[in-house]
Amino acid sequence: MFAVRGSAAAPGSTPAEERDDQYAAITRAARTEVLAFLKVDHTNMKPLTDAVLDGATGTFKKQYESSVKTLTEAAEAQESMSTGHVDEIGLGEVDDDSASVYVAAGSKVQNKGTKGKTQDTSWRIKLTMTEKDGRWLVSDLEFVG
Repeated sequence: MFAVRGSAAAPGSTPAEERDDQYAAITRAARTEVLAFLKVDHTNMKPLTDAVLDGATGTFKKQYESSVKTLTEAAEAQESMSTGHVDEIGLGEVDDDSASVYVAAGSKVQNKGTKGKTQDTSWRIKLTMTEKDGRWLVSDLEFVG
């Protein structure tokens, strides 16, 4: 005897498949938000800050919204450019509508302080994510050791 697995034989998803889909959605959202957060272009900050806000909710969104003007002014004054990369993502606690996510990331930064040279920076970031209307959003972001 054998079992056939496929859309005709077993419609719907198994709990394991649903969990895998959830983990993939959380990971994609975390990667997208961290990359948006680390990107700086002093000549075009508005779409960059909008991208961060699009993936944010709760406390993080409020804090980021209140700092957009200062961030933009600092980026312009320092002629800052930065591109980020995500090296690793690990999931901590995950339930139906919240998750803790740990991200090892880096960025290549260039500004007046680096005298035009590109500087590599490493980051360890903890995200608290919340599922809202079918999307995983960052509700808290903190830099960790």
